[in-house]
Amino acid sequence: MKKTMQGLGIDLGTANLLVYLEQKGIIFNEPSVIAFDRESGKVVAAGRDAHEMLGKVHNKILVIKPLRHGVISDMNAAKALMTYVLRKVENMTEKQLSMTTSVICCPSEVTKIERDVMIDLAKNMGSPDVFIEEEIKAGALGSGVDIFESKGLMIVDIGGGTTDVGVLSFGDIVLSRTIRMAGNFMDDQIAKYIKTTRGIEIGELTAEKCKIDLATLKTDNNTIENRYAGRDIVKGIPRWINVNTKEVREVLEPIFTEIVKLISALLKDTPPELSADIYDRGIILTGGGSLIKGVAEFISERIHIPVRVVENPLTCVAEGTRFLLKNRGDYLVNPLQL
Repeated sequence: MKKTMQGLGIDLGTANLLVYLEQKGIIFNEPSVIAFDRESGKVVAAGRDAHEMLGKVHNKILVIKPLRHGVISDMNAAKALMTYVLRKVENMTEKQLSMTTSVICCPSEVTKIERDVMIDLAKNMGSPDVFIEEEIKAGALGSGVDIFESKGLMIVDIGGGTTDVGVLSFGDIVLSRTIRMAGNFMDDQIAKYIKTTRGIEIGELTAEKCKIDLATLKTDNNTIENRYAGRDIVKGIPRWINVNTKEVREVLEPIFTEIVKLISALLKDTPPELSADIYDRGIILTGGGSLIKGVAEFISERIHIPVRVVENPLTCVAEGTRFLLKNRGDYLVNPLQL
């Protein structure tokens, strides 16, 4: 008797891990972080709980981010994180994992070696049937866009480790480019700015909170100011500082200018017929970076093409894996119609 394979969709992001399970939907949506006991090697925490440990633990606990720039940098930690999610959260047994078809989403410009590492990850967990798809394709499908039409579409995914830009038509990617300027890079630049201008060193979590609270690309006069704690790099004592939206915008503008340059470079290489479609349909933004206030207007004003943010920018990639599992690379079949 032939065993029925269950679909498993994995958005293995630098910042967040999202797991889609067929017939259940998204079962996990938390930071891609895991914490181990250094002596025993056992998992202490994963996801949101481990993320809150960053920069705060003693030397008996090791907190790891298994991914860097959209690819796996620590195979053992990545495997432990995925195993924790599927066995601890979903109570999946080895036998159930052996009956899964897994799709893992990745940035469009990862190398074959990096793709093979992702496939090995799923197989080491016990999933026998694994394939890789690009995040921009999954994100477009998950946002409800029919990429199998004969019309061109441009999608920009501003994630945690990378910003992916791609042109899609007839169900696949025609052109794509990737830049390693995204959410984590923004956090680093905010921390560097505060250290340079104030002489205060802030932690990773504080820099991220500063971005979430104050990030904007709008140039209106509504300035918001918040208070954050850090360490004085000269005196070594804790200090409070005030940071406002104008300062954060000063940090973010050069990063988004580079993203605009990437989009412009891809448009120059896009065939004329597809360019006309993109001008007519506009550009779609996905990923956490698209939630920054004014980002659509910032890009649109510089390339003179309509830009819009999808309704589900944080989950569209994971939701798109549902259709990729149905399609499995068959471009004659439109999974949106199944």
